[in-house]
Amino acid sequence: MSSLFQQDSYWMRKALNLAHKAADKGEVPIAALLVGPDGLISWAINTRERQQTPLGHAELFALHKASQKKQSWRLSDCTLYVTLEPCVMCAGAIQQARLKRVVYGASDPKGGAVQSLYHVLNDPRLNHQVEVTSGVLAEDCAALLQGFFQDRREEKKTEKSEKIYRERTSVVVVHKNQILGFHAIDPTSKAPYFFLPGGAIEPGESLPEAAARECLEETGYKVRVLEDTAFERKYDFPWNGKIHACRTVFYLAVLDQEWTPPHNVQDADYHKGVAWMSTKEAAQVFSYNKDILWAVQKLLKTAQKKSALR
Repeated sequence: MSSLFQQDSYWMRKALNLAHKAADKGEVPIAALLVGPDGLISWAINTRERQQTPLGHAELFALHKASQKKQSWRLSDCTLYVTLEPCVMCAGAIQQARLKRVVYGASDPKGGAVQSLYHVLNDPRLNHQVEVTSGVLAEDCAALLQGFFQDRREEKKTEKSEKIYRERTSVVVVHKNQILGFHAIDPTSKAPYFFLPGGAIEPGESLPEAAARECLEETGYKVRVLEDTAFERKYDFPWNGKIHACRTVFYLAVLDQEWTPPHNVQDADYHKGVAWMSTKEAAQVFSYNKDILWAVQKLLKTAQKKSALR
C-alpha cells in the first residue's frame, strides 16, 4: 500500500468524522479539509441550512479560512480533501485558489463538476489545472449521504402523517377561457394573491355544497359544481404569519346563472375584489403554490375535454 494512499485515507477518514457532525446539525453531511506541507490548515462542514446561504458549502469555507491563515489567496502547495465531488461553484473556487490537488470520496452524478458532469479542474482552456484523485473511501462517503437523505425522507413522511389538516374545498370556475377568483392581500406579509373561491366545510354539508356556497359568498356568482372532477391535494400554505396544513378537494365548476360583470362583495378584510382571469395566465398567477397550480392545470384540461365532448 503506497504512502500516498495511506495519507489520503487518513485525511478522508477525518473528513468523514466531521461530516457526521454536519448531519447532527441538520446539514447535508459533507466536510472538507485543507492540508499543506506542514499538515492541517483548515476544515469546514456544510452550513447552508443554518446560515441560509447558497455559499455555505464546506469547500468554500475551508478555502476561505486557509487563505486568511496564510494571508494569501494562492494555495498552490495545498491539497483539499472533501467527502463529495465538488459542484460547479466549489470547483471554480478551487481553480481560482490554484490548489495543487483535490481528493474526494463519493461521486456526484447529478452535480459533480470535477469528473461527473464537467471537468472544471482539468479544462485546458483555463489557466490552471488541478491534480484529482477520486473514490477515496467512496463507499463510506456515499453511505453517509444516502443514510442522511433516507432519514430525511422518513422524517417528512412521519411529519406528514402526523399533521392536522384543515379540511377545505375549492372550485375552478371556467367561463369563456376565464377563471373566476378574487384578489387578496396577506394581512401580515402584505403579499398579493389571486385566490380561487373556497374554504372550510360546514357541519352537514357535502364537499360540492360547500364549494358552491363558498363561491357564492366570496364572488357573488352561483355555480354548478361538477362532482366527478374532484381532485385532492395536501399542502402547506403560509398565511397571516402562520403555516397552515391544508387538505383541499378541488372541483371544476360552471356558472349556474347568466354572466354578469363582477360586483363588490362584502367579505373578509383581506378580500380585495372579484375578478376573471385569462386561463393563459394560470401558470404565472398560481405559481405561488405548486399544488394549487397543479389542481388548476388539471381541471382546465378536464374543462377542455368536456367541452370537446359537447
